[in-house]
Order: sequence, then C-alpha cells, then structure tokens
Amino acid sequence: MQSYFLRKMEEVSTFITPGFNEVIYPMERVTHEVLASWNLIILAAVLLLVVINKQLYPRQFKQLLSVPGGVAHTNQLLREWTPTRSFIGYAFLISYVVVMALFLQKASVIFSSDVEAYNGFGFYSILCGYMVAWIVLRYLTLALIGWLFQQREVVMRQITADLSVSTYGFMLLMIILLLVLYIPNSIFVWIGIGILFAMALIRLVISFIDTRVFSKMPSFYIFLYFCTLEIAPIVLLFTAGMRFFANSSVL
Repeated sequence: MQSYFLRKMEEVSTFITPGFNEVIYPMERVTHEVLASWNLIILAAVLLLVVINKQLYPRQFKQLLSVPGGVAHTNQLLREWTPTRSFIGYAFLISYVVVMALFLQKASVIFSSDVEAYNGFGFYSILCGYMVAWIVLRYLTLALIGWLFQQREVVMRQITADLSVSTYGFMLLMIILLLVLYIPNSIFVWIGIGILFAMALIRLVISFIDTRVFSKMPSFYIFLYFCTLEIAPIVLLFTAGMRFFANSSVL
C-alpha cells in the first residue's frame, strides 16, 4: 500500500514539475449588449420635449393627435394654426428623426450581431443625417408637386397627416426601444418594424382620402402618385436593408 501511494506521488510530481509548455491566447469576449448611456439621454430628452409641448400647447397637442380621426379634425387644425410654422411641429419632427435613427441603429446591431461597427454614436449620427435628408427630399417633392398642379392645400394636409402619424409612431417606438435596450431580442425589432409599416399604411390611407376629397383627381392617378412617392421607396429601402444584413450586399 505504501509503495502504491509513493508511486502515485511520483506521477503527480512528474505532472506538475514540467509545467505547461503551450501558449494561451486570450479570446475576445463577445457581448450582445446594445445599451449605451447616451441612448437613455436621447429618450429622456424626447420624453421631456413631449411633456413640455403638452403643457405649453395642450390644444394644439390634442388637435395634432386627432388628425387620424377624420377630415373634420384636420380642417379644424389648419384653420387655427400651421404645423410647419409652429414650435410643436418642429419639436415633434426632430423627435421623430432622433427616435427613428436610434431604432434603426439598434435594429442594425441586433440583425448584424456587430456591436463594434453599429452601436457607436458615429453610426447613429449618420442615420440621423439620412433621416433628415429623406424627410427634406420628401417635403421638397411634395412642395414641387403642389406647385406644379396648384394643390398647395392638399400638400399641407399631407404634411399635417404625416406629422400626426409620425408623432404616434415615435411615441410607440420609444416603448419598443426601451425593451430592445434592456432585452436585445429580434422579436422586439420586428414589432417595431410592424409599427413602422402600420404607420405607413395609416398615413397612406389618410393622405389618399384627403387628396381624393380636395383635389378632385381620379383615384387611379392618386394611386399611381402614392405608389411612386410612398409605397415604392419604403419597400425598396426595407428590401435593401434585409438583403444587406443577410448577404452583406443589397444586390
């Protein structure tokens, strides 16, 4: 028995004495966290802006949210004030841009699983620039069409409907963003995408009704107009985005 234990001790000593001759290479820790401190600052600033506007302009705030309720609500709003020349209009447009850009950024991070490339403030700033360019181009196109066909009232109604639906949209997206920040799961991103498509559909229906009532244009021409300026660009951007994250190419 004693010889057995001595033999075992020699084996252990033999194993320990030479040491470990291999090289240990550290592995980079993979993280799926998408939350950054400045994300919460942006959401808090937007929420504060909403509260300030509701307190300072309660009637305008209520009227803006009532636009999807029917043509009569839009008529009452435009008789009393113009969203494109008001503080509440600019404030909610900026809020829509920053919230949408933040949602697109987090969707990019989750779909690509690349935190380093897409979760920084630089990429977020680029998305904000794209959003501003998209909105400016769209409004300039609407203004040009209104000038060409002498339908400035219809254009103003479309811009009002767009601002109203966008206000609902960024408020809902703020809730989705909080879930995405703390539970980075793709299911919440798809819910946000569903909200965006619902926003686009509601805006399309409201704009179609307003244009049909006030422009007296044939429904077929109005449908072609919205296919060109509303439906086709959104479908194209969505398809390009999904192809990019699936194949690293939009082609």
